[in-house]
Amino acid sequence: MPSNPTTVPNPASCSAQLAGSGYVVSPAVRVLWRAPDAVQLELGRRAVIVDGVDPESVLALTAPHRAAGSSGAPPLAADAFEPDSLSTLADGGWLWPSAGDAEDERTAPPVPRMAPDLLGLTAWAGADASRVLAARRRRCVAVEGLGRGAVQLAALLAAAGVGRVYMPASADVRLHQVQPGGLLPGDEGRRFAAAASEAVHRAAPDVDTTPLPIGEWPDLVALAVDGPVDQERIAALHAAGCPHLAVQVGPGSGIVGPLVIPGLTSCLGCADLHRRDRDAAWHAIAVQLTVPPPRGQGADVVTTALVVAVAAGQVLALLDGARAASVDGTLEVEPPDWRVRRRSWITHPDCACGASR
Repeated sequence: MPSNPTTVPNPASCSAQLAGSGYVVSPAVRVLWRAPDAVQLELGRRAVIVDGVDPESVLALTAPHRAAGSSGAPPLAADAFEPDSLSTLADGGWLWPSAGDAEDERTAPPVPRMAPDLLGLTAWAGADASRVLAARRRRCVAVEGLGRGAVQLAALLAAAGVGRVYMPASADVRLHQVQPGGLLPGDEGRRFAAAASEAVHRAAPDVDTTPLPIGEWPDLVALAVDGPVDQERIAALHAAGCPHLAVQVGPGSGIVGPLVIPGLTSCLGCADLHRRDRDAAWHAIAVQLTVPPPRGQGADVVTTALVVAVAAGQVLALLDGARAASVDGTLEVEPPDWRVRRRSWITHPDCACGASR
């Protein structure tokens, strides 16, 4: 339950019943009575208290499917709320345009299947929730690697509204790559790219899964590999200035990050140099770790699913313009407590990425 709700004052004249406010309470908001003339509106972890409001006005606000003037809910009073209060509540996502403004972009998801996502995003994006979803439709993410959760990550990003998600892989599907929400057991032996595209379309039929033309780069590359990322690939991503996120799942653990913005944040090379500083044998060990295990990393389905969900959240944070927790750090998951822990990785002065300068 939200704590420390803020208060939105209203004039005493709110009992007048005049049409014209043009708002209803968002479907994502829970309305709780605190007193005969006060309600608490809850939206995710946020809450506000609205004072000086009569039951008729609240009924009008919470009856979006009834036409104004019809039997039942009376129209909301034009002076039931002060203009500043209405703007505050609307900008915060508490109020939506009424049924008469059904085409308003603030209440319309990019595609019908994303109506629940629009409501969920309202909890933190407020009135900008629809714009966040619309912006995702213009984004492109490539998921590289053959890790168990790679296809599930691509499908999750597509389901979350990313308009173009593709997997540039040239291999055959192996049984250890099967994961709920990703590849199916019946995909074993098929070409990985084709099976992955089908899995992504199952989650989001409207997504574009075609790779970008040679020379073009996506908004982000997710590196969902079974072992260390190839150094040549890392160099190419840095040269192109392409943001990238490492996603690794192993026996009983998973690591997301760092999310690298070339030249601005710490990178995978920085992390390797910090490991070298702590362990003189690290480079010798790292070379041996580049040999992939014959049957994948043996990650269990629950750990993989949790790591994939965390990774998807980090990708979306970058695309949405929010602060991603995996920038200059990694997010690590380890059962049996399932808590996500963050480990900081600062820039290294010896790294060729130049971020420390």
